[in-house]
Amino acid sequence: MGINTQILTVKNLVDFAAEKYSQKDFCRFFRGDELCVKSFSEFRDDCFAVSRYIRSIENGKMHIGFIGKTNYEYVACLTGMICSGNVVVPFAPDISVDEACQLFDDADIQMLFCEEEFSEKAQEISKRYSGLKQIVSLGDWQWFDGIFKNYSATSEYASLSEVEIDPQSCALIIYTSGTTGERKGVMLSNSNLTANSCYETYKVEEDDVTLSLLPMHHVFCYACDVLKILYDGATVCLNGSLVNLYKNFLAFQPTTTRIVPLLCKSLLTKIKIAERKNPQLTPREAAEKVVGKNFTKLIAGSAFLSGALIDEFEKYGIAARQGYGMSECSPRISVSDFSEVCKYSNGILHGVDDVRVQDGEIQVKGPSVMLGYYKKPERTAEAFTEDGYLHTGDLGYIEENHVFLVGRKKNLIILSNGENVSPEEIENKFADDGIVKEIVVYAEKDSIVAEIYPDEQLVLTLQIENLEDEIAKIVDKVNSQLNTDRQIHTFRLRETPFARTTTGKIKRAQFNFAEDEKK
Repeated sequence: MGINTQILTVKNLVDFAAEKYSQKDFCRFFRGDELCVKSFSEFRDDCFAVSRYIRSIENGKMHIGFIGKTNYEYVACLTGMICSGNVVVPFAPDISVDEACQLFDDADIQMLFCEEEFSEKAQEISKRYSGLKQIVSLGDWQWFDGIFKNYSATSEYASLSEVEIDPQSCALIIYTSGTTGERKGVMLSNSNLTANSCYETYKVEEDDVTLSLLPMHHVFCYACDVLKILYDGATVCLNGSLVNLYKNFLAFQPTTTRIVPLLCKSLLTKIKIAERKNPQLTPREAAEKVVGKNFTKLIAGSAFLSGALIDEFEKYGIAARQGYGMSECSPRISVSDFSEVCKYSNGILHGVDDVRVQDGEIQVKGPSVMLGYYKKPERTAEAFTEDGYLHTGDLGYIEENHVFLVGRKKNLIILSNGENVSPEEIENKFADDGIVKEIVVYAEKDSIVAEIYPDEQLVLTLQIENLEDEIAKIVDKVNSQLNTDRQIHTFRLRETPFARTTTGKIKRAQFNFAEDEKK
């Protein structure tokens, strides 16, 4: 299936990358105004130093919680934790004490690594959750300098990096976003993570420079922007705060990035503003004022990227594509190869796993698929078919090895006439209209309803006086493209945005189309 079978653990992968790419730039980042660079060899040294440090504290297998913002030290620490043979459970840096206590108990966290600014919350957690035995406050980046030096391969702790790791045992627990209200711990093994990164179907070019925007506590970002790059030998640049996004585009001059559709729209708006301000420039030259001279590719994930947006980016010399995956698949199910054939699909199957469509649902079986949900055997059993395929819950079809998504099975609206309606299919028809910023479609008394949050800034800019009439025209236009039983009968305007998960997905639990979400 095109997998490198010699690489069974993340530790193997780090070793492989250091040997193959050595002094080549692995990671670039800013420390204040200073541009810093770490080679593949230096990254291995730093990861293994963290591994030795952890094993000097406790030689047995632990469940380690990790809370911090994405920076180089975070990436080296997370990877080093996995290389130490322990189970790592990363959390969002803004997690509340209440949620942390609940999830720490669920994940059986014994040790916590956290940033200095989380230390006060960590002490509160330790008072309320008795299982937490040790807290390591990371301080600032200089704390890691000491670890990298004092636990190096020439230190007295050198032998501690020699650890036997079972590739099939749990290495990482990722908590799902909880769009249904229940958060489940996805157990991923070393072999899950390496199988999903060490494939040949699509390789990042060695001269590619990726700007990493998304938080590393999501496996999508960690697997794509760290593990895949370790295997393929490209370079990753860490953006840090989104406040610095456009400054860093010009500073790093990346060739590509992974992004969510909400940021895609923001990026396109920024480019169009540059075009209006500089009418003497070609569209590509205007884009280069925003994203730099080398940027030609972006991959969107997490939500639908409309064909119109893809076409708009193309005018500026940027190939926008979509991939598809889920945490339970480590996370990629398909990838974009930037070919014309991939243009409007959700990517080409990477060949690592067996993917099929059963009763309209995409199902996956293979080395990328999770071990199960931590301490939830019933939920794990429900997640798989009798013959061992993972229920993705996604409706779609496969054509010429490309995935095309239609919607979510759990969101399916079933009308009294027996008609099955995917709300996402209807919502996506509004994706190209700037006034409709957010929309959720659901069923109410056997009719289809839309709740809409408008783009207030655009409404002011366009000087729209009767917003309800304008939205009604847009709804009528969409309805004209739909069969009668799929048309929107009622719409309601919202004054506030929808609540979202940490990956940017709208929390749909409050709406009545998904029976699972009521339980």
